[in-house]
Amino acid sequence: MTSTTTRRSLLKGGALAAGALALGAPARVHAQSKELNVVGATFNLRDPILQEFTKRSGIAVKPWINPSAQARADRIRVAPVDNLESGADFVKYAWEEKLIQPIDLSRLPNWKRATRLFVEGQATPQSPLGFGDNPGRLMYVDKEKTKAKYVPSMYQFDSIAYNPDRVPAKENVLSWGELFNPKWRGKAALYGIEWLGILDAALGMHALGLLKAQDLTNLTEKEVDTVILFLKEKKKEGHFRAFWKAFGELVNLMTANEVWIADGWWPTVMEVRQKGTPCRYAEAVEGYRAWAVGSAISATCKNVDGAYEWINFWLEGFAGAKQAEIGYYSPVDTYTKYMTPEQVRKSYGGEGRDGGPVERRNARVFVWNTKPKNQEYYSDKWNEFLAS
Repeated sequence: MTSTTTRRSLLKGGALAAGALALGAPARVHAQSKELNVVGATFNLRDPILQEFTKRSGIAVKPWINPSAQARADRIRVAPVDNLESGADFVKYAWEEKLIQPIDLSRLPNWKRATRLFVEGQATPQSPLGFGDNPGRLMYVDKEKTKAKYVPSMYQFDSIAYNPDRVPAKENVLSWGELFNPKWRGKAALYGIEWLGILDAALGMHALGLLKAQDLTNLTEKEVDTVILFLKEKKKEGHFRAFWKAFGELVNLMTANEVWIADGWWPTVMEVRQKGTPCRYAEAVEGYRAWAVGSAISATCKNVDGAYEWINFWLEGFAGAKQAEIGYYSPVDTYTKYMTPEQVRKSYGGEGRDGGPVERRNARVFVWNTKPKNQEYYSDKWNEFLAS
């Protein structure tokens, strides 16, 4: 999901246009620094977004990109960081470690347009909150919701990616347990990051009646042992083709028909389809594994005005529209001014999109991505599993 333009060549360009428009507003004095140190991942620190921010603000983004949410948070300890891009799961960790500071929501006018999911923590009063680190409940510092630990800028619902020519699914509905159906032996893939791989395995085992846990996102050591024992047995049977870690890795495996079913991402499905291989995104019987990535301000931030400018840019609409191109949702509805009515219908209205409209997905959260309390134990047992 990166373009041929390199991050380094972008940064060499520096401030692109003196007196450029600031986030769609009349020209004004820019934030106190011409640089902003942002820690994130390839799926959000994309070149078109970085370039547009620099064009509007005159601030050159110096990105540090790492697929590990843990590494991104810990970067604040050892290097200059202004903004941390992370999910609620590791924002919680960063907050507890005093690596980030409160965000004044009065400085973010567009946050008033946030969807209910991130204001109250559920799409409707009747919708499930979901197990784990729910952003709408975790992000706020005070009861009045005037300050936040981070501000979501994009979100999505992970589910089951599958080849419909190989894996039948009535009305595109599958259970998380389908990942472990013996019929797909040798053609299944599981995410290779320990806490997420174990979580997705736990979702499947729960669906099959093989695991009864009080909280699937925070397993006890005994419950982790149960999951690992199950995974070892499946691995011995030759069930798994791969434990994927990178977006492109799963795309290549599914495109080549080496994998028929996996815990996947919607952008993966889009890319596999574009390459000519049938691929769909199932509506999980039990519900989705949801997540929301956004921006926190480092406790050691040297460019506070620039940090707020960066968050306001993400909520202004351009970035939300750009992320919609690769399948992600914005928590605020400002994207409409950068998208045609047809694009909005397809991205948010669910026209021709697996899973239907975003409102339907918002109301079907089963679990949220969550950093487990005993993550070290997860890691030790996962490594033991991989070595088995």
